[in-house]
Amino acid sequence: MTLAEVDALSDVQFEFALRDLLIRDGWTARRVGQQGDQAADVIGQHPQYGRIVIQAKHTKVGAKVGSHVMYQVKGTAGPVHGANIAVVVTNGGFTRDAKHWGDQHHVHWIDRDRLHTWAQSGTPLRDLLRLHPRRSRSPHLRVTRAFGRNTSRVKETQGASGSAPSALGP
Repeated sequence: MTLAEVDALSDVQFEFALRDLLIRDGWTARRVGQQGDQAADVIGQHPQYGRIVIQAKHTKVGAKVGSHVMYQVKGTAGPVHGANIAVVVTNGGFTRDAKHWGDQHHVHWIDRDRLHTWAQSGTPLRDLLRLHPRRSRSPHLRVTRAFGRNTSRVKETQGASGSAPSALGP
C-alpha cells in the first residue's frame, strides 16, 4: 500500500489497514477502535512476541502527534489491554518530545517514513520495531519454600536430558 493510498483512507479504514498489516506479518489481530477505546485501535497477538496494542492517528499530511498520545497509550496498553508492546502509528509525524518520551518509556512510534517501510516496502513489524521473541517458560517449574519464611517462589529447572528434575534437587 502506498502512502498516497494511506492518506486517502478514512480513520476507520486506516485502522483496518493496520490490522491487515499485522495479519500479513503473522499476528492475529482485530480492530477494536471506537469512541472510548482507551487508546487502542488494533490489538494483536503473536506466539513469539506477545500482545500488541496499536493506537492509530490518521492525520493530514504534515500534522504531528504530540506526547499526550504517548502518555495515554503507555497508561492503558499494559494495565487495560494486557499488552507488552505499545505502538502509536501515524501517516504524519511526531513532535520531538513525543519521540523522545516514547523512546524513554517503551512506546514505539511509527511515523510516515516508518509507515512507508512497513506498508509499502513490506518490512515486517518485528524488524521495524526490533522486537525480540519473549523468553519461553520452562515446561518444568518447581515451587520451593524458603526456610524460616512464609514465602514461596517459583524456580525454573530442567534436567540435563530435558526431563523433569528429580525430587532430590535441580
